[in-house]
Amino acid sequence: MIWRGLVDVVLVAVFATNVVGRNPGTPPRAAAQDTAPAAHGKVVPRNPSTLRASQLLDRRVPGTLPRVRFEWDQVRGATQYLLSGRWTTTPSWAVQSREYRVTASVATSWEVGHVSFDVSLPEGSHSWRLVALFSPRDIGDFERPTTVSFDVR
Repeated sequence: MIWRGLVDVVLVAVFATNVVGRNPGTPPRAAAQDTAPAAHGKVVPRNPSTLRASQLLDRRVPGTLPRVRFEWDQVRGATQYLLSGRWTTTPSWAVQSREYRVTASVATSWEVGHVSFDVSLPEGSHSWRLVALFSPRDIGDFERPTTVSFDVR
């Protein structure tokens, strides 16, 4: 009976984590805004607290891909972001992937508290991850990326 209770707690924790990652209305966590000092004076990188994706509703020329805008909170000290995604499309259900290095020169908007990046994406079920990178060696917290999932129609 104790194991059953423990399994229930773990399942609730995993479900809550997945729901928070998908909910664009989740308030940002203050600790995720900056890098934090760690033991021995080293810096521990943080990722943005939220990642949102919105399909841009504009007129498209037939045969062109839909446009999606990714938005996230700027992380102090990050010099670029690694945005990587995977998606499937019908009828093959083959998994496709792509990644972008978002810098101030390629971002749609790169402001003190906010970054946005527009890209054309194929229709399908998408899952994307975002990691803030810090120079000089592209250090980032790859174990805890900021995630979002959505469908492009």
